[in-house]
Amino acid sequence: MPNGNESVALPFGGCVLVKLPIVIADIVDSITVDNVTCLDEQAKKVDHIDVKVEDLEADPVWSGLISPSNPHYRPPCTSTKATFHAYDPEPCGVRQLRSVNIHGNIHKQIYFVNRNDEVRHMGEDIPFTCNIKPDQDIFVENSGNVDFEFKNVDIEVSFHLPRATRIQQVATVSFTLKITEDQQIFIQTCIPNGGLIGTQVLSNTSFETFTGCTLSEGWGQSNAAAGQPGRNGGYSVGLGGQLQNPGGTGTPCSVSAGEQASIFQSIPAATLRPGLVYEFCFWVRDNVNGQIGVMENYNVEARIRFLDASGQTINSVKTERRSATQITNAWSQVCFTSNPVPEGTTSGVVEIVFIPETGNTAFVLIDDATLTVKSAT
Repeated sequence: MPNGNESVALPFGGCVLVKLPIVIADIVDSITVDNVTCLDEQAKKVDHIDVKVEDLEADPVWSGLISPSNPHYRPPCTSTKATFHAYDPEPCGVRQLRSVNIHGNIHKQIYFVNRNDEVRHMGEDIPFTCNIKPDQDIFVENSGNVDFEFKNVDIEVSFHLPRATRIQQVATVSFTLKITEDQQIFIQTCIPNGGLIGTQVLSNTSFETFTGCTLSEGWGQSNAAAGQPGRNGGYSVGLGGQLQNPGGTGTPCSVSAGEQASIFQSIPAATLRPGLVYEFCFWVRDNVNGQIGVMENYNVEARIRFLDASGQTINSVKTERRSATQITNAWSQVCFTSNPVPEGTTSGVVEIVFIPETGNTAFVLIDDATLTVKSAT
């Protein structure tokens, strides 16, 4: 019987088109800068040199638009997202990064001891420029949307005093050049845990949708018959037997009360979060209505299991069992709560299993099966 939960209506949490800086390369490199500093007085020794890198910048050198024969070719874009000047090359279209011109300034404070054993100091700025080439081919769709950022910048300097008024110095500037391109991509968004509380997550909960003997919209089945009489005029599903042909008009289903039967459905991955718990409810009745000769010897077991990426069950399966003595010809509801979703869960399954014992000839009907997110631990 329909209960208002015929389809999954999850809070928003799907693919969203966003514009993000995508890292296309991390270039680790270094630049060596030699210079000779002439002192304004004679020095006995160099005490130390304080040094830092300033105004470090990168200027890319691009190829022209690549030809259609290049495997990285894409048709030129129709609009330009980046601001550029009239004298700049049109950035829209796939280009290759040929090299990068690195330039900056090395600022020094040189402390030395003069002939009178007095500590003096002088400052100097050493501008530098160097061209580096990537070790791998780098292609971008729009060079106007590319940014360069320096990370892990460090400098080491060595020196010696070949003459009393000259200091020979070698500075090594090391860095990581992070290259990013702003791109539009689709990302999978997550529903906040709070937005899931109270949400029913199964499809075709009242078993109204079926084709012949087979349930539709997410349910799998074994030894089951769809289209059976439901709680209040709708349909249910029979496990191990049928009261009527599907929908009252279809072809008889091949089902047996002497064999195990089941229905099962995967839990939507978007609702699986570590710590969440679920309440699984369904209605059940048997086919026995005072008939003589019907042997009732069975169990009905409902299960909630969580699986890892290898398809292995994580922790234990939460189960709820009803015996034939607990199930009558009148509809009754069964509800139970799952274990919290464990870490490492990638999928989940709910199932209702009819387990006949020796001599059983009875079967059961199932209706209105729901799985509701109840709380988070």
